[in-house]
Amino acid sequence: MADLGDLSGQIPTPGPRPPWRELEGLRPLTMRACRRLVVVAPHPRDEIRAAGGLLRRLAARHASVDVLALTDGPGRTCTPPEGLAVPAAAEEPPADLVVRPEDLEDPETLASVLARLERAGAIDELEDADEDADDTDDAADATGGATAGPADPEEAALAAAYRTLGVVEVRRHRLGLPDGGLSRHEADVVGALSEIVGFVEDPHGLCVLAPWSGDGDDDHEAAGRAAEIVCAAYRVRLVRWLDQAWSWAGPESAEVPWRRARQLALSETVRARKLAASAAFGGRPGRDRELPDGSAPGPREVFLV
Repeated sequence: MADLGDLSGQIPTPGPRPPWRELEGLRPLTMRACRRLVVVAPHPRDEIRAAGGLLRRLAARHASVDVLALTDGPGRTCTPPEGLAVPAAAEEPPADLVVRPEDLEDPETLASVLARLERAGAIDELEDADEDADDTDDAADATGGATAGPADPEEAALAAAYRTLGVVEVRRHRLGLPDGGLSRHEADVVGALSEIVGFVEDPHGLCVLAPWSGDGDDDHEAAGRAAEIVCAAYRVRLVRWLDQAWSWAGPESAEVPWRRARQLALSETVRARKLAASAAFGGRPGRDRELPDGSAPGPREVFLV
């Protein structure tokens, strides 16, 4: 992470610098060998908000996705305060369709947005194809199928959110632990995650995605510590996402290991899908303004490796 003090010898530019410009120089996240992803999600929607773009990209590479849902407590939503332009298809007029939080309260508007996203999906496929041109580790499709149809409204809403995001097959494992009390149940999280990780036939193609253990939220930190224990025991790669840290950390914060930070750049289509996926789960626009785009500042997702 660049030191802001290095700019002292340069001619200052008028006006304040855009926030978190330092993130633009982060190295890209590479997960070419990942054929199965196990996500540790403290609350519903956490993984969609913080890592929806990564989930979509890995699913497009035919990686299987397991989500260990620790609690059934409320999660935040993706609520950008400004409009998000969705790329129009070639046959459409040049004017962009703009997705705004208030639009997502209208089912007809949301349906129109998703229809446009489907037509623009070819753009994402081309982007994924460009990035995967030099990949040689993703030839084999992941085994296993999707779980049976959801039997309760919450599971149905989550299934709809994943479909909106573009992730079709997700295995969900629900623990039902108390929201806000994961620190008292870390052993349960370690046991449940071990049961999934310990029986994977291809450990070399396995990755675990979890919150950073220094995030600042008690549940997130407990989930992160549990993931660190399991991944160290089974020698599995662990990728961490930041959440509450964006509300208190800065580019000079020594508490955050920025040298291990990596970014995944998101197209406008993927960002709009994340927003629509949150709304499909029943998200209420207007919450959590301190995290306007639901994760890292700017058109990216940031992870610690």
